[in-house]
Amino acid sequence: MAGVLARAQRALGVDARSYCDQANHFQYPADYTASSTSERLAKALRFARQFDVFHFYFGRSLLGASLLDVRPLALLGKKIFFHFCGCDIRDEKATTHTYSVSACANCFPKLCSPNRDQARAAAERFGRVNFVSTPDLLEFLPRAVLMPQAVDFELVERIMREPAPRRDPRRFVIVHAPTNRQIKGTQYLLDAVARLQALHYPVELSLIENRSHADAVRLYRAADLAVDQLLVGSYGQFAAEMMALGVPTIAYLRPDLVSHYAEEPPLINADPMTLETVLRNCLEGRQDLGPLKAAGPSFARRVHHPEPLARRCLEAYAA
Repeated sequence: MAGVLARAQRALGVDARSYCDQANHFQYPADYTASSTSERLAKALRFARQFDVFHFYFGRSLLGASLLDVRPLALLGKKIFFHFCGCDIRDEKATTHTYSVSACANCFPKLCSPNRDQARAAAERFGRVNFVSTPDLLEFLPRAVLMPQAVDFELVERIMREPAPRRDPRRFVIVHAPTNRQIKGTQYLLDAVARLQALHYPVELSLIENRSHADAVRLYRAADLAVDQLLVGSYGQFAAEMMALGVPTIAYLRPDLVSHYAEEPPLINADPMTLETVLRNCLEGRQDLGPLKAAGPSFARRVHHPEPLARRCLEAYAA
């Protein structure tokens, strides 16, 4: 999101740059990167002189999880914003005790950010505005503001102009792309698909992992149906991209969270207990996928296009 939003903000006439201090196989584009402690420190000193606003993701800052530069930046009069996306702010004990279905109950060893409490304290003290990317996170941070995921529509539109992938009409392809299988509830999907295959349904699961982001999006396009997360209670980046591509998508939406969305997302709701039935309805045609294919792209453009999200960020920066 940082790279996509920075590019959108530049298009609006602002000198915005994205910075990533960790390499990853997704190969998300960033304007600046660092590969060593000395390089991170040098860039932190340079950026402190160069920029007025710092928008930090995942409970990390220019100096990483230590957050040692946050207070000095604040003392220099810099505007600081924190943006949390999941395990960097979610309280696993509260989540497990409160909700009958949760990613935290299925996560072991725990993936909570080691500096979660420190990041929450820094955000509460120094954050002008604190953003969360999904509504399930609003309860864990006072004053948090929902900022939906930004979809790279430049990439989506470029891929949609490519020749359409060849499909076998005899097969029904489900795509799933978990960053972490435990959090996404992948095993429930594997089990449901296996049971359907044992009943001779022509279903095939395309499990996409360890691919670059661009390559993954190309593969998503070939699917008949997508399954995002089955445990968290709100949809993630994958579902936002699938809607942009016009691929009908399943995700678990907790009833108490739907009202936080500006409009109800065109998704099929399923949890681990209902997933097999929902998949069977899709395979047998009782769930009409046509309206979802049509509604997804327009919804994604309204809710997840980077330009309006960039404008919202700029309004927060200027306040």
